[in-house]
Amino acid sequence: MSKHKKLPKVLLVGRTNVGKSTLFNRLVSDKRSIVFDQEGVTRDYIEETMTWKDTTFNLIDTGGITPKKIKDELWQKSQAQVHALLDQAALLVFVVDGKNGLTDEDRALCKLFHKTQKPLVLIINKADCQNALAETMGDFYTLGIKDILTISSLHGTGIAQLLDYIVESLNINNGPIINDPAHRITIIGKPNVGKSSLMNLLVDHERSIVSNIAGTTREAVSQNLFYCSDLIKLTDTAGVRKSARINDDLETLMVQSSFHAVKEADTIIIMIDASQGAISDQELKLLFYVFEHKKHMLVVMNKIDLQTDYHKQLLEKSLEEYAFILSKVSIINTSCLTQKNIGRIFHEIQKIWTRSAQTFDPEKLKAIVQDQLTRKVLMHNGVALTVTSIRQIKAPIPTFMIKVNKPQFFGPAEQNCIENILRKTFDLKGCPVQFNLKRD
Repeated sequence: MSKHKKLPKVLLVGRTNVGKSTLFNRLVSDKRSIVFDQEGVTRDYIEETMTWKDTTFNLIDTGGITPKKIKDELWQKSQAQVHALLDQAALLVFVVDGKNGLTDEDRALCKLFHKTQKPLVLIINKADCQNALAETMGDFYTLGIKDILTISSLHGTGIAQLLDYIVESLNINNGPIINDPAHRITIIGKPNVGKSSLMNLLVDHERSIVSNIAGTTREAVSQNLFYCSDLIKLTDTAGVRKSARINDDLETLMVQSSFHAVKEADTIIIMIDASQGAISDQELKLLFYVFEHKKHMLVVMNKIDLQTDYHKQLLEKSLEEYAFILSKVSIINTSCLTQKNIGRIFHEIQKIWTRSAQTFDPEKLKAIVQDQLTRKVLMHNGVALTVTSIRQIKAPIPTFMIKVNKPQFFGPAEQNCIENILRKTFDLKGCPVQFNLKRD
């Protein structure tokens, strides 16, 4: 098997709302792209590596493309992304709507795709609507595309045939690619804190569309890159607002996409706008959410170039107020605009991973925990809670087996007490800690 090869790009292209995202999810067998009955939902392209019959390629779900000139900043940036991808494509999979028939926009796009001189296949989606398809099928032949397939991305009809066609068209036998990332890093935060700008700086190209308009990023956008010869999957997410402010179904899906990306990751970058002078309740909730899901964490205080002295003092007070949780994480001050400290981010994350991989002597662990619990005894209904042994067990994060006298009484507060003892003794900043309890 080959490792880290440059893979051919297969693009799903077409006008908006013809089912490209549904088809993408069907092909990769994963709900990566948001599917919503509204035009222009997909802005940033979504990319996934997949293998079919010993051929591996990158499948890309693009934002809907149009020949029209629309005076909208986000739409123009989305279109620029798609046009750049057209130049890189090994195959264009042109998706049209078989239920509603051929449109003038489809005809104009077909001319554009022919001009690229890229291999092109026409995919007539919604073929389950057989009566409608019988009426519209003849029109699609007028596009002059030799290869035509009918599918239903919703029901899975014709998907295997489409994959067979892609493999035959690419005509390579590169085998399954070892493309599993060593780490998965997800950037999360409120809208407009600079997540997409950071993503673009870290991958060194405009992977995510950047705008001052809240909600620009609508779904998790991932990019593979190398750091210290390791393959890293970096993911940008939609901004997360308070649930009370989420007033439509699309934004609900956007937030769900963000939290799904957090669950898949092993390391989270929480971005906070330092120029606001405080850590909000929503940002605290995100911190707790990441802790609860046992992820490595780095807090990035962005926009320090916009900080006034007054807001700087306010932020310092806010950091002191929430030291009970922020003292457990690494914090770095940055400016995506001036690129201050951006180069330190991966270095800080690498330090977190190194801390997480350290080994602990069981005798030292036991002595430290027992000594501290002698000074401050844990009690439950008048019964002293005791630890008879503690040892590290092999796991992706620092994990400890603890033998105790009353495991049923060692709840979150008691476990947090033991965690704080370990954190005071060992450098575990940015690392999650997990306990397995067993009766002695």
